[in-house]
Amino acid sequence: MKILTAEIALREETRSTEQARPQMESEKFTGVADGLSGTQQELFERTETVIETIYALPEGEAKFAKEIAQLGNAAKAMDDAVLILEKPDTGAPAIAAETEAIEWLLRAKRAGSGDGGGGSDPGEGHRSGADLTTSALALLGDSEEKEAKVIERETNQATGKAGRELPAEFRAGLDQYFESLERVR
Repeated sequence: MKILTAEIALREETRSTEQARPQMESEKFTGVADGLSGTQQELFERTETVIETIYALPEGEAKFAKEIAQLGNAAKAMDDAVLILEKPDTGAPAIAAETEAIEWLLRAKRAGSGDGGGGSDPGEGHRSGADLTTSALALLGDSEEKEAKVIERETNQATGKAGRELPAEFRAGLDQYFESLERVR
């Protein structure tokens, strides 16, 4: 989903702007925040278009109810982010709203894998009805093999092991030998 990738990029840009805020003049910061708000508005509109397109599919509402609800929650979070960025505010509330949108988009993307779903009342202050513990980092490493699993394996030390290992009594003797050589110098 291109919207998901764009939302992640927007969140990173929002974070960068917030970090640079102390060094920016207020007019410049306002301009940058307006630009971020405009980008978020575009992503909101694209998400709404996707929802409308799904509704237009034959039996779209019946077959894709979970995805529609998840995309709807993402759109609500995006709308919240637009309002926050318009203030202008690129701090924690804006980043939280963008992160919430990302999480809902991830859930919609993975909806076919049997994850939970559901909607919520937009008047709540937070979204509920689904487990939002799936990290946005789940997008990293996205590949053709969607069901790939991480395999735990034992790895050995690769550096600091030269030559063969000597028994402890030989090591102790060598240590004494080299210490006596250094005392002679």
